[in-house]
Amino acid sequence: MVVIQGWPPGAGGFVGLLGRTGVRAACVLHSSPAQHGAEGGEAIVVDEILALLDERALAAVGMAKSGVQQAYAALGYAIAYVPNRVPVLPEFDRIDLSPGLNVGVFAEPLWRKNVTTQLMAVAEIEGARAHVMRRPAVAYLDGLEIREHGEMAWDRFIALQSSVDLNLYVTLSECHPSTPQESYLAGVPCLVSRVSSVFRDDPVLWELTSVDEADNPSSIASGARRLLEAKEEAVERARVWMNEADRRGADSWVRFVYDAVVP
Repeated sequence: MVVIQGWPPGAGGFVGLLGRTGVRAACVLHSSPAQHGAEGGEAIVVDEILALLDERALAAVGMAKSGVQQAYAALGYAIAYVPNRVPVLPEFDRIDLSPGLNVGVFAEPLWRKNVTTQLMAVAEIEGARAHVMRRPAVAYLDGLEIREHGEMAWDRFIALQSSVDLNLYVTLSECHPSTPQESYLAGVPCLVSRVSSVFRDDPVLWELTSVDEADNPSSIASGARRLLEAKEEAVERARVWMNEADRRGADSWVRFVYDAVVP
């Protein structure tokens, strides 16, 4: 039994090879319908996977995004909900950044990651500077101090992400993001948008850590100030939430694998 996370190049041929050798295969997808409708390559991948499920070449398909399994069922596809497990952080040493309020906006500058809007929000927070992986090509952001760090190995990224005072991950489309959870595990508050189930079933934590108007810099800035004022409570609640969420995630994984193994 092999479970493919995502759908790397050649995955379809690999599934065929597994079938010819008597090994069952399943797949867990980490994309949302928003991506399927906006990015042609994503839609092609999902269509290929669902065709293989119809042909029983794939024993099961899971989605990391909550709620969409009901919609797929309405369209005639049996999809499982398989949320991501809570990350396990590597050992790291915090990086000594400059004095002042350091804010991480470390998402890839794609349309759905909303980086420019979040950088505009940082500009509204008095005394704040931004840290990014890659700076968007937007000239009007020149008035904001932005430090670009580039791509880096995960353990180095965790060290950097854990050294700021606040992380922003107010994105436009998510499945079950790990970045906010990494941040809270390291004791750093992280503001998110209301596009995934992360933190949702703790109403107090949900209110503290998320904003609903993700395309409005002022809304993000207000949410960031509120979160900074309550960061100790947010970190404590987030860690409690993650403990329970990881238990549920483990149970979902066992059910998914069992259903895929037993026809």
